[in-house]
Amino acid sequence: MQRRTLLRATGAGLAAYASGAAFAQSFPTRTITLLVPYAAGGNADLTARLFADALSRSIGQPVVVDNRAGGGGAIGANHVIGSRPDGYTLLFSAPSVFSVTPHLVKVNYGMNSIRPVALVSKTPLVLVVKKSSKYKSLADLVQAAKASPGGVAMGYSGLGTPNHLAMLNLESVAQVRFNGIAYKGSGPMLQDMLAGQIEVAADQISTSKPYIESGDLLPIAVFGARMPSLGEVPSVSTLGPEPFDVTTYLGIAAPSATPDAVVAELQKATAKALEDERFKAGMSKLGVFVQNGTGQDYDRLMRNENDFMAKMVASGRVKPE
Repeated sequence: MQRRTLLRATGAGLAAYASGAAFAQSFPTRTITLLVPYAAGGNADLTARLFADALSRSIGQPVVVDNRAGGGGAIGANHVIGSRPDGYTLLFSAPSVFSVTPHLVKVNYGMNSIRPVALVSKTPLVLVVKKSSKYKSLADLVQAAKASPGGVAMGYSGLGTPNHLAMLNLESVAQVRFNGIAYKGSGPMLQDMLAGQIEVAADQISTSKPYIESGDLLPIAVFGARMPSLGEVPSVSTLGPEPFDVTTYLGIAAPSATPDAVVAELQKATAKALEDERFKAGMSKLGVFVQNGTGQDYDRLMRNENDFMAKMVASGRVKPE
């Protein structure tokens, strides 16, 4: 009886492997969708569109971008998790959708609901103010926040985003509390900023860059290593003894049950796309760095961010909604 059971189980396993291998041999045969769980016009959206173009050339099929913002990325994540695990619907996002958002809002998924495929980019974050702001430096901002806990409004592009994580880290290292205002993306946040609704924001350099160059926004700090392109703008690390670095990493992830062979095809095509000269030129223009990272790299970022958020919640500095 045990032998027959083992033979049946082995046969089923071989059949499943053969089926997955056969599917991978024909993958892809149609359009692939990159779902971006943030609003159009933000860093992830701009990067995804450059990457989709390069991936289409490397994989030999059309690749389209679909924006589904809301819930700190949870709306888009749920759509991908619930899709067929066949490699045709992928999430293009920061790992924080799975490591940070679940600590802030009620979701029905976790880090094991997704299968990281690869990292694609990394983007420095900057602390920017409107040119007419009374905050002319990082020291000015921190002093105001200490004088009025929760009285200084700071915009960021959505719950659970790297921008939100940057603000939380700044609060932690400076021992202050801001009045955080969550938007559905950098686009609407920057529109409000230019209209005078908010004075301060944590944003990716890619989306703030045009306004910094025009003089409408002023960078007063970098959430990481200093950037030569921004001259003497200091790093937030100057506020504490420990290095401070919040960088936006973006990558692709698939439903957890996606076959190994399909993931391997996607990884091979991604590596080729990241070497595409047109893609690299577009990324350079945005101020975004190409990051050829593995699924394991994506997973490690998720778990590190998850540990940080667990500590923030336990300390009471972050309260779930």
